Amino acid sequence: MSRLSIWAIAFLMSALHIVLVHSFEGTPSLNVGDHIITEEYVDDLIPDVWVSDMFYRALANFTLRRAPDTDCRRQSAVYETHLRNHTSWAVRMRESWNRYPVGILVGNTYQMGDYDECVELGVRYPVKGQYCLPEIKLIPPTGRNYSFERTEDLDDFGINHAWKTVLGWGDYEDQIQRNVLKLGMCIPDACSALDLQTSLQSEFDEVFHHEHFKTIVKVDPIMCRVREDMFPYDTSYYVTMLIFSLLVVICCGVTLHHFIRISYQQNKNENDEVPNSFFYDFSLIVSIKSLLKFDKDNELNFFYTTKLITMLSIMYGHKYFILLSSPISNSKFLEKVYLNGPAIILTSLNAVDPFFFISGFIMYINLSREFRKTKDESVWKTLLMPIIQRILRLLPAYCVVMAITAHIIPHLGDGPLWPLKSWEEAEICKNYWWTNLLFISNFVDVKYQCLYMSWYLSCDMQFFIIGVIVVYILTKNQKKGIILLGTILGLSISVPFIITLLTGRDGIDKFPVQYVLYLRNILSLNESYRPSYMRATPFFSGLAMSIVVEKFKRKNVKFSQIVVHGGLIAIYTFIFWVQFYGTVFYTRNRPYYPLEHALYSTLCHCTWAVAGIWTTISYFTSGYGLLNNVFNNRLTVFMGKLSYSVMLLNITVMLTSQSSQRLPVHMSAKYVFDTWLYDLFICYLVAIIIYLIVEEPFAKLTKRLLYQRKNTKSSINFGSPIGKPTISNSNTVKED
Repeated sequence: MSRLSIWAIAFLMSALHIVLVHSFEGTPSLNVGDHIITEEYVDDLIPDVWVSDMFYRALANFTLRRAPDTDCRRQSAVYETHLRNHTSWAVRMRESWNRYPVGILVGNTYQMGDYDECVELGVRYPVKGQYCLPEIKLIPPTGRNYSFERTEDLDDFGINHAWKTVLGWGDYEDQIQRNVLKLGMCIPDACSALDLQTSLQSEFDEVFHHEHFKTIVKVDPIMCRVREDMFPYDTSYYVTMLIFSLLVVICCGVTLHHFIRISYQQNKNENDEVPNSFFYDFSLIVSIKSLLKFDKDNELNFFYTTKLITMLSIMYGHKYFILLSSPISNSKFLEKVYLNGPAIILTSLNAVDPFFFISGFIMYINLSREFRKTKDESVWKTLLMPIIQRILRLLPAYCVVMAITAHIIPHLGDGPLWPLKSWEEAEICKNYWWTNLLFISNFVDVKYQCLYMSWYLSCDMQFFIIGVIVVYILTKNQKKGIILLGTILGLSISVPFIITLLTGRDGIDKFPVQYVLYLRNILSLNESYRPSYMRATPFFSGLAMSIVVEKFKRKNVKFSQIVVHGGLIAIYTFIFWVQFYGTVFYTRNRPYYPLEHALYSTLCHCTWAVAGIWTTISYFTSGYGLLNNVFNNRLTVFMGKLSYSVMLLNITVMLTSQSSQRLPVHMSAKYVFDTWLYDLFICYLVAIIIYLIVEEPFAKLTKRLLYQRKNTKSSINFGSPIGKPTISNSNTVKED
């Protein structure tokens, strides 16, 4: 065949290839400059070496000899010399971290190495080990298409190339990124976070440049630690310890004196009543009696049980999210929740609403009784006294938990994540504690909110202040009071609807995966979750139902057990349907319907209010038959009295137990339940201590301070004109 024929055939084949490329509709293409790159060509641009192998190339002989800092370079040289000689401390330093990441495709973000082996290299060695946890993110090159087909099966990405799973990863709300690694490393202690970041970035650029994509390395200084790194023992720490020690000594001393007095009176066959002295308010004997006291005939014991059930549910949710924000080794456990539920986890961010309902219900009982008695006192004094008393009742335990979080907790643990989880919380409380004392923390950015649950107390106090005015008007002029309460209820229902509709925000407070990893990054907490004007419906519904129940009891209204239980089943079926409807907002690529989101924003804060309405009407008018024993028993009353302290400290306890984590944990339903039980025990144990030493003694002192000229029975308490015997102020849970 002649040379001319060969060229002609080659030309014809090239022309045919171009025609096929342009005419074949099933092959996606990508414009890069003046060229058209087909999907097949993109596959040719994918690296031939797997990402873990490339990490190994960059890290196998990684050194900080080119670090900007001179001391860092000097120590690195000493370390390398001893490593070549196989000196024990140098080898331990090298083997304490992994250079070959595993489990990238299944979302194992944390490659943590051995923290203790690194930092335990002490002062007797030439170089101290410093543990750092840098974040490395893989970025695809500009102009290349690494997108892949996502499926519902988390183990199957179709026929996609494995590199596409890494480089084509987007910010999906229901799955953990596969293109981000947090790699534990051990480096000389003279090297800073900036030295490590600069050296790592340079090494990765050199290795990954040949494959035409890049990495972004970030090293937060708080993520680099040596054994000697400790939270400073400043004056605040010693003052806090002194105050707590003094309280314990006072309580123990008073208790000993009280015990001797009781023994003496028993020997003399005298009455062992406690003298009317503030000195004995700190007696543990008195506080324990108060905690264990149980009045079976008191209908309001129902609320202790309700608070207990609500608190246990909230704590389970808190534990679940705290575990997910910590290193885990099986990301599929988290991702399956977003795809398959259970729905209660995805839609339960309104779980505190029963507390608001109970607070409003009980507030009317307390204040209406007091306001009907006060006739000659000024209006301002009448309105201010309940608010002052409430603040004084809440602050002692509140301040104790803030002080523990800010000054004590940081010294109680250690670990690669301890500074980030514990020290940061302490610094926030040191700088923004005043927002808690003013009860405005729900309007401060969530990044600066001291104690995660403080937003709840701020909302509740704001509701309480408005409620005081409403109840006062109700007791003086019921018609005007009902109009005012109806107006506030109407506003509380309509405001979330209007704001959601106008702003285009989500109707449900969602926890996307990327935010679950760090809870303070969830911006929706600022928009919809924490503002009091978005959550007022349950509180004022409870206040209104207290009025209704009072009238029903006066008229002796009763329902049959069929109506009670039938209504209970029907209403709870409806509210759970509304509650679980929120799972549709987690559906991938679901269009945004403004009216749907606005309606759900309103209804999700009415679900538990509606449940509370029927439950309280049924219980206080007709009862639940045999189920009454479930709502009124000694154990639930005992644990219910601790609800306020548990609410304050549960997240602090959970963070403390989880922040010392050294390695990723394998998540499972059993593991979540087991760790929840452990933290439950610790929370209630600490709550008992706070109740006996702080909460109950200062509650009695507050009562003496504000009502020293009155009979103690006239003080605001949880007793009710609609019930039988009442519970005195010293024997109740705070209105949280």
